[in-house]
Amino acid sequence: MIDLGIIPISRLRRAIEEVGGQIWFFIDFDPFRTVYTLALCGGSPCVVISGQDMSPIQLTLEEYLRIERDERKIASLHYTIQYLLDKSYGDSPRESIE
Repeated sequence: MIDLGIIPISRLRRAIEEVGGQIWFFIDFDPFRTVYTLALCGGSPCVVISGQDMSPIQLTLEEYLRIERDERKIASLHYTIQYLLDKSYGDSPRESIE
């Protein structure tokens, strides 16, 4: 599980902005194509879930992690957040979310 208390949210926000405001972290093809995106919603990091036969759903990171049970999706979100933070930090000292 990702501990949101140790994620530098302002740095994550900046990193998401640097990649255009959103980045896909998981695509599910069964039973319908569903895309899970880490994005900015009102300036705060959030998860947007959208699919073929559904309207997009926006959830805060806290809400998403509270309801998500698929460990593959959680691991992919964790990897994406770590990637963005590492990319954002560049050569500066880093704070890990491990």
